[in-house]
Amino acid sequence: MEIFDLFGDDIITEHQNEKNKQLKSEKQQIKNELHRQKVVQKKKEKKKKIKQQKYEIIQTLETQEQKNDFVHQFKGLRNQKKENGMKALQSPFRIIIDCGFEDNMSDKEQRSLARQLSELYTENRKIDVPLKIYVTNIYPILHKYLEQYHYKQWQLVSEERLFTDIEEFQQANIVYLSPDGEEELQEIKEDEVYVIGGLVDRVIIKNATLNRSRQLGVRSAKLPIGQFIKKNYKKCLNVSTAAMMISGWLKYKDWSKAFDSIVPQKFKEQEANEQ
Repeated sequence: MEIFDLFGDDIITEHQNEKNKQLKSEKQQIKNELHRQKVVQKKKEKKKKIKQQKYEIIQTLETQEQKNDFVHQFKGLRNQKKENGMKALQSPFRIIIDCGFEDNMSDKEQRSLARQLSELYTENRKIDVPLKIYVTNIYPILHKYLEQYHYKQWQLVSEERLFTDIEEFQQANIVYLSPDGEEELQEIKEDEVYVIGGLVDRVIIKNATLNRSRQLGVRSAKLPIGQFIKKNYKKCLNVSTAAMMISGWLKYKDWSKAFDSIVPQKFKEQEANEQ
């Protein structure tokens, strides 16, 4: 009886903690499966919608020749995306998405990162000047979420290693993009490699990417968007938008035009409201 009094509370507490961990794990598994099903369902709905739109357009065409031309153009657009994917792999302009921020993100934020990477890949196949994309530091949880988008089929380079451990980059001119960097990036150069932090932080983590660049011993710089966004609005772009800003500069050779064509409207509305 005395022994139970001494250790009984500890045994009960330990048992409850284990039970709570198990319940939390089971809930997370259910949540992950529901998210996976949601992603799959959205893809099915999108394919169905495109198919229906294609059918409706064909129905409005009068001659068989017009219908054949439309189908040919539709297939041409699809093939163009594949060609752009191959073109991206050969592009001299390289960007790295450094996914080394697992400890700084919640599960929801990590799912959001996977979605943003999917969006980046999709957009990169559409643009005039595609980028060669490297996604590095892919850890097990992110890998699981990326698999929902079939990322192994993407025309880019995916790596579990840190980019500094990859031979191709060990002698490269690396520029780590950070909104907290002191230097402003003036132009995009073919002989430089630009790193974007694979970080989704709903509550902004100050100096996260700047500290990362210092830790890795590489130069840091910020995109010159401060002149386009007023001080009361955050100057942090998400992963896909930051990458498209680079492509936008390559197209226009002008940060202002790149900003206008790439950055979401809510940034510009904020600027307009404050003026």
